[in-house]
Amino acid sequence: MLKDKGLVLRVIPYSDSARIYQCFTLDNGLISLFGRVAKSKGVMRLQTGSFIVFSAKQKPNTSLYTLTDVGWDPSVPTDRPNGQESALWMFTLELMQKSLKEQLAIPQLFHRLAAYYAYLTQGELSLNPLIPLVIVSHDLGVCDSQMVIKMADDSSVSQLIKLGIGEVDSSRKKTDSFQSKDVFNVELERFQQHFGITQVESIYLLDS
Repeated sequence: MLKDKGLVLRVIPYSDSARIYQCFTLDNGLISLFGRVAKSKGVMRLQTGSFIVFSAKQKPNTSLYTLTDVGWDPSVPTDRPNGQESALWMFTLELMQKSLKEQLAIPQLFHRLAAYYAYLTQGELSLNPLIPLVIVSHDLGVCDSQMVIKMADDSSVSQLIKLGIGEVDSSRKKTDSFQSKDVFNVELERFQQHFGITQVESIYLLDS
């Protein structure tokens, strides 16, 4: 029996009454969960972008797990993001969907994403796509985080430090938001090239 926490990255229809949930988990990385769709009103329905706690058992001769119990993760706010918050979260999920490999556990990335989601939905972070990009790219070993901390604007740097990436550098020079956009473009291109991603569709939902 597998017991873990997870972030639902994708919901794939399997039949009228069942779904396959691609889930980035705390201890087991990216796995696929098979579950029945709840039809009763008031019963939780798993959605893309939800943080859950669950129990599951592995199907024989397959990498697929069957959900036996599931609930919301009590350590993460259940508030759903709205507007540009939602667009940023969709951007974050797409980066994850297009870069993760199955069963590669990255606990620090899971914890950082949970913290980012909490800060985002509670209005404690600016709506800056550089932040989720660096979170994902840094913990996957792709981002040049030292360059980001050196070149990004003060607001972005303080938010990244708040999320455990980088540290205060007294010798760092102040930069403007235009230069920070350049940093975002450089890091996004680096991320796409590393993982062979031709396009990130959700970027068009973000405010320029």
